[in-house]
Amino acid sequence: MQDSENKTENRIIGVLVYVIVITTALMLAPLIYELAENYSYDKISISGEKVAAGEKITKNKNYTVLENTIDISELKNTEFGPLTLITAKILNSGDLVLFCSYQVETAAASSEAPAQYETRLHIAALKNLKQVQSPDNYYNAKGDIELYGRALSARYNLLDSVQGGDYIFTDFGDGTFFFSNNKTAFLFDAEQMKMAATYAYPPNYHIYHSALSPDKQLLALAAEEGLFINNLKTAKAAPNYFELKELISSTVNANGIKMTVRYPFWSSDGSRIFYKLYADENVKNAGLTTTSPGGNEQLTALESGDFLFMNSDLIFYYFSSTTGTNPGILFRCGYFNVNERKMADVMRSQVYYFDVDISPNGTFLAALSYNGNLVKISIIDIRTKKLIYSCLYSEIYAFSFSPDEKNLVVYGRENGRRTLKTVNMDWTEE
Repeated sequence: MQDSENKTENRIIGVLVYVIVITTALMLAPLIYELAENYSYDKISISGEKVAAGEKITKNKNYTVLENTIDISELKNTEFGPLTLITAKILNSGDLVLFCSYQVETAAASSEAPAQYETRLHIAALKNLKQVQSPDNYYNAKGDIELYGRALSARYNLLDSVQGGDYIFTDFGDGTFFFSNNKTAFLFDAEQMKMAATYAYPPNYHIYHSALSPDKQLLALAAEEGLFINNLKTAKAAPNYFELKELISSTVNANGIKMTVRYPFWSSDGSRIFYKLYADENVKNAGLTTTSPGGNEQLTALESGDFLFMNSDLIFYYFSSTTGTNPGILFRCGYFNVNERKMADVMRSQVYYFDVDISPNGTFLAALSYNGNLVKISIIDIRTKKLIYSCLYSEIYAFSFSPDEKNLVVYGRENGRRTLKTVNMDWTEE
């Protein structure tokens, strides 16, 4: 009788152990799959080539992050009057370029009418940042404000372009940056705070944007009429001389949709131009062209409408949705290799990132997500998926990396104040 009871108990225990093992396996299967998938991502290099087992892509990095909250109160009292910051860019030197708005009096007050004002754009710089301590312990850094000495013309709609984000900003990493919108383009020397060059647009062309080549000798013009190159080397003393070479013509497809090229981006060696192809007012796909006619190609293998051009002829793509196609996957991103015409995912997340930026060489991802009623900015090492930095704001207006990837500037609202911060990232490799 005792033996029978023991056998029954053993069978019950055996069944329970079996059930526990099966249940545990089912629970761990998604995690194991996720780990295996992430491991496979780590075995894909940025160039898209698979790495041999056991080979390390890069050495492990130990990060040191320094955050500075910058005092910009001096913008309230300048020779042009009070300036209001719209957006900021950070240079390799750590200096900041500030795009600001200000009021210009266009008609003096009289007994019959009040004074009339016009809002315009102005360029300032914040240099020689140093550690300070504000009386309320809010700011911990301050710099010297320098202003561009001339007022920018209102006829170029520069203020509207900056406020709407419809412009091209290219930092050459040598203290100069290029700016263009649909009306004008210029090269600015941030060290000397002066215009290094201005570029006129050819008459009778409806320009979207322009982009300056790495050697600063060619200007790519994206227009309603197509994509053109203006050779600046032949302009010499005639700034309005145009030697245009057509690379791509705008077309209208069978459905009456106009296909146009916008947002040109030069490859690092200046041999090719990347662009966004628009179908009417929507991005259709990416494309690239050589600087000689006949070398145009649409990158239809890049099956994403959200992408950013980078150095080294790579394209960073991302998918972000509140309802992911895979359970729990609300964001995924990767690199498109132009030479191999392949997409390679490098990160997936259960966090919904509604706005992102990638550092110029693809090392870091800066991403915005919601945290209750606040907005969280996160800096992530793309390869290791390591969170390097995060901070909460009531609102974030703008953020971007320096060309050397070592600095990020963030402009937002925090604790009821408009706040400008820099985040310096330094690292050592093991």
